[in-house]
Amino acid sequence: MTALILGVGVGLFIILSLWVLAVLILVVSLRVEKKIGVFAILFVIVVTIVLTSVPRASEKPASVQDKVYDRLFVWRTVLLILLLVSSIVSLVGYIKFGLAEAVRPVRISSWVS
Repeated sequence: MTALILGVGVGLFIILSLWVLAVLILVVSLRVEKKIGVFAILFVIVVTIVLTSVPRASEKPASVQDKVYDRLFVWRTVLLILLLVSSIVSLVGYIKFGLAEAVRPVRISSWVS
């Protein structure tokens, strides 16, 4: 089993982190009117090409011996249904008590100048 960071693999996480950092450097360099942001983007393009062209794992899929069963599937499904029902109830309550509330106009009896 591979290590996951925020639901993605380590390699993709590294590439995404590099791109976010490069875009941040580009935005800051545009703000301070320096040319370093363009070099950061070019550097990240080269690093991305190198990282995607050099595979780290075998290209042959590993044979699966044992089946892995998700023992929390039922509880996750129950939680999903509970969250869905609570979202629908809260949306109906918001529409009924928040948006459809009658607002009566107040009569202006005197003008202040």
